[in-house]
Amino acid sequence: MLRKENVHFRKTNKNTVVKRVREVYLRNDIPCLSTQCPKEPPCHEVVKVESSLLSAEPAYYLVPDYSVALRYVELLEQEELTNIIFTETILQRLQSEDKSRTYKSLRQVVKDPRRRSVVFSNEHCKETNVLREPDESIEHRDWRALVQTAAWYRRHLHGNTDIILLSEEFKQEDVLRIDDNNAGIAVMNLREYLTKFWPKTAVLHELLTSLKEAILEEDLENKSQGSIIAKKGPSGTGYQEYKPLSELEAGVKSERFFQGVMRVRANHRDQAFIRGDSNIGEIVIVGSDHRNRAVHGDVVVVELLTKSSWVAPSTHISYNPEEVHAAAEDDEQSSSGVRTSEVKPTGRVVGIMSRNWQPYVATLQEGSEKEAGSFHLVLPLNPIIPKIRIRHHDAKVLANQRIVVRIDSWPVNSQYPNGHYVRSIGPAHDLDTEISAILIEHGISVSQTTQGFSEGSLKEMPINTPERPWVAEPTELAKRRDLRNHIVFSIDPPNCQDIDDAISIKEIGNGQIEFGVHIADVSYFVKENSLTDLEARARGTTVYLSDRRFDMLPKVLSEQLCSLRHHVDRYAMSVMWTLDSEANVLTAWYGRSVIRSACEMEYEQAQGLLNGKDVVPGLDATLCKQLKPSVVLLAKTMRKVRARRMAKGGLELESSEVKFKFKEEGGGISDILPKQPLEVHQIIEEAMVMANGYVAQRIYQGFRESAMLRHHPPPIESHFKMLLRAAESRGFSIDTSSNLALANSLRECASKSENDIEFVKLLKTMATMAMSEASYISSGSMGVDKYAHYGLALDFYTHFTSPIRRYADLVVHRQLMSCLLGATPQKTDNSSDFLKNGLKMEQVAGHLNYKNRESKLAQKDSTELFQTLYVLQKTRNPAAIENGGNDPDAEDLPFTETGIVSEIRENGFFVFVPRFGIKGPVYLKEKSGEISIPLSALKQSGGSEGGGVAGNDHLVMISGCEMDTDLMTQISVKVPPHALGSHASSPNVKVALRLKKSLAHRHTIYMTLIGLDHQGTTASADSKLGLGVSAARGRHMKGHSGRLFTKAGEQLKQDELKRIAQQDPSLAPILQRDLIQGIQEGQHKQQEQQKKGGKNVRKQQPKGGYVDPEEAYYQSRPESSLYNLIESFDRFRIVESNESPASFSS
Repeated sequence: MLRKENVHFRKTNKNTVVKRVREVYLRNDIPCLSTQCPKEPPCHEVVKVESSLLSAEPAYYLVPDYSVALRYVELLEQEELTNIIFTETILQRLQSEDKSRTYKSLRQVVKDPRRRSVVFSNEHCKETNVLREPDESIEHRDWRALVQTAAWYRRHLHGNTDIILLSEEFKQEDVLRIDDNNAGIAVMNLREYLTKFWPKTAVLHELLTSLKEAILEEDLENKSQGSIIAKKGPSGTGYQEYKPLSELEAGVKSERFFQGVMRVRANHRDQAFIRGDSNIGEIVIVGSDHRNRAVHGDVVVVELLTKSSWVAPSTHISYNPEEVHAAAEDDEQSSSGVRTSEVKPTGRVVGIMSRNWQPYVATLQEGSEKEAGSFHLVLPLNPIIPKIRIRHHDAKVLANQRIVVRIDSWPVNSQYPNGHYVRSIGPAHDLDTEISAILIEHGISVSQTTQGFSEGSLKEMPINTPERPWVAEPTELAKRRDLRNHIVFSIDPPNCQDIDDAISIKEIGNGQIEFGVHIADVSYFVKENSLTDLEARARGTTVYLSDRRFDMLPKVLSEQLCSLRHHVDRYAMSVMWTLDSEANVLTAWYGRSVIRSACEMEYEQAQGLLNGKDVVPGLDATLCKQLKPSVVLLAKTMRKVRARRMAKGGLELESSEVKFKFKEEGGGISDILPKQPLEVHQIIEEAMVMANGYVAQRIYQGFRESAMLRHHPPPIESHFKMLLRAAESRGFSIDTSSNLALANSLRECASKSENDIEFVKLLKTMATMAMSEASYISSGSMGVDKYAHYGLALDFYTHFTSPIRRYADLVVHRQLMSCLLGATPQKTDNSSDFLKNGLKMEQVAGHLNYKNRESKLAQKDSTELFQTLYVLQKTRNPAAIENGGNDPDAEDLPFTETGIVSEIRENGFFVFVPRFGIKGPVYLKEKSGEISIPLSALKQSGGSEGGGVAGNDHLVMISGCEMDTDLMTQISVKVPPHALGSHASSPNVKVALRLKKSLAHRHTIYMTLIGLDHQGTTASADSKLGLGVSAARGRHMKGHSGRLFTKAGEQLKQDELKRIAQQDPSLAPILQRDLIQGIQEGQHKQQEQQKKGGKNVRKQQPKGGYVDPEEAYYQSRPESSLYNLIESFDRFRIVESNESPASFSS
């Protein structure tokens, strides 16, 4: 090793000269990182470096200079460009000039094994280090360093591979001035390179043109800003300049400023927020001026505004349906998850620590293609991202297309950020285009979405063809426990191809049971740090969408050799337990095995056997007879295991999953089916949980500092507000002090609400929403007391059971095998440094957490996309179809369904339709401020069967209404007395599902109120409080009538009912009855009395139960106990007017 000094002098601001000495330690063993290395052994094996390797196939390697790396990074990110050598010279300069975003982008290219790109440490290599000469510019010194590196590669590889230097500043003659022996070294600008090597790849040429236009625009703006610097405050048209970094860091340290990730509220784009410290809480940033050019996801520094400027976060539903599309994310991002009117601190952005600019899917603003000029505004598909100004020579080509754009800069005097066009992905609202847009938005790579694996990865795959089928090797079989004589079976959804897990269970005498969970042995086929392994690590997980999936592994593994198909030998990793009669574990064995599955069962088939059927569809009688005892024994055993875990605090949570049924001919969706819970789902889930828990304990014994575990922290207490409020409305109390207390509370609510399944589901769903996100951790990153999984009530947990579709499971398999090969449980074999390195394992865990989260969000977006397509099918008018969809007079058909009011807001409420798993807004207050409800909502029946609407009452809006909101509790609507209809009660609303169509954004679903749903409602004493109409008359009033819309499952509090009963003992018999039912019963009795000659009778009720709206308010008497009941219930207000309060309670 040679020490070298680089000495240079620099003049300071005080006109003093400072000598600076930079020591560099030079080495002669820096590896070339090329598979063409002629040395034996190759230099990358002598000095271990965790990196991909340059491949041997291409005829050239690329070496970009600073001008290309800085300004054309998007081109270098394109997957067509491979075998790129990024020099240490360029990366160090990017870091020194604070180009962190560009630096990170290039590092991501290197991390992607498919790109076969490397970082060469030329500054530390004795043969490539270059000193800066006196009076030499940095640019020229760096160029000499790149030429020296190119010449070294030519010599080192014996001239077998050419080197192309990519530069926008230097030319071929600039190499001649440095090195006369430049054979095999070519200098090209990007246009020349693409023309020669990628002449037919239009995407790359279009991107280059777009980047050049963006660079030209940026240069012009920089020149113009040299003479005019806009420093206008919030009242002007410009933004504030950011404060210097030193001032920002000092301000954050002194708590004068606050730093955090800025999140824009999806439901209200004018509001953003960051999470301050524990004292200040959430800081709201109102308006684009105070946001000061920050974009969603940026790490910003915020200065608090004066208290007089503090505001309450918006609590109304946005009138822009594209914003409502992501409204649910607001609660997830907000610190409390609950909408309140509490005033919160406000602030303004005074600096940005790091940008989160990403590729954005966007659409050209309508009409831009008709305008002259080359500058155009595009609207990102995600409405929380501002419009972006791009430059394109032919806007007509981009019209009605989904395109990918990137932000380049946001000048202080520009209303919108400047960006550039990257590529087009297809026509807007085309299914494949929208799927591609979802994948791009969630960072899922192009190669994964096209099912493409690198050539090197495919070469590592075993051969399995009809001509040469794969067979298990005898030498490998001898190393494994042979379980082929056991009855092994898998239970999965229909048509499952990637079968990760199988089960075996049998009685072995003395009341003991042998129970085994067998998992595909992917680690046998995918060796650590192989190309396939690196590619699987980059992908992180298989991505499942509504109509397709994108695999983590090549199909020869995921669907064939690793998948535990029946009637073939398969390698497995097994956990085998010996259990006693009460399912207590006596012994546990871990190891590699070989199995032969007897059957690939579907959930419905297994449930049929469990229900006592001797034969189920799809399985022959002999096989059913063989499998039924095992399925029954498995169920009995897992029930005991599950009961024991639940007793320790395991939670039974709820989610609204749906699946889509597609038409076989002509495409389209034939139906949306809610997931039907079966007991066999819980049984298989419990078996997998048991295996994961035991494996977690075992790998922790061998890898105390780097075990890959699954961590689920306790929820934040404030996230339970909605759950507590909903439970209180039924007289229940929820204890959230621990998972055991929460589980017991939920079970108590369920046991006392046996006839109210929807309410129980609602509580479980709200509990699920309150949960913190589970994540992967490296065991060394936190104390052992923090490992626990809150939701499952386990001290140790990991993911072991799905290595075909999750990379974390593959890591766990390797750690488990290393433990098993060790001499003692606390020791491992000579496992790789990667498995033992806690820091590296923590980095992998962070990467997998990101990939897992984005995969789930992509799945959620896919579900919403297909729900939208289904509503589009149902509402499309045949007349419009016949006219090519362009008939302006063909209105959409009504599509009505029953829904549950799930959330109250100031101007309406959200309705959840369980049938389709769709949530959408219902507006009671128009954007103009006018409050109105449809006439159909005031009648006995709001709709007809079969999704239609009876009559046109739903189109007649009752105007002149007033509304008062008690957020999260109720909305009181005062309806003019002439509009009142009959009196009824129902737990659900009838809504019409409608579609807001948009070119720039995805179509979004919203709803309009139709009326009440009376089907299936009962008059039992314990029926839940639902939607109803009450009538009452005050002592000094002509009368009142009210309508009540509630969240599912709402009921009077027990203490309130007791208080009412103490005031009027005659009401005691109805303590357990629904309030609205009681009101109706009281009305009915009064009406019967009036028919017999009671006072104040204006007109008898017509046949059929219909009440004339104009006469409704004469039907109740102030002396009745019913009036006292309403008066005593403090959530309902009786207003002395001719108007009628109607309440929408939550």
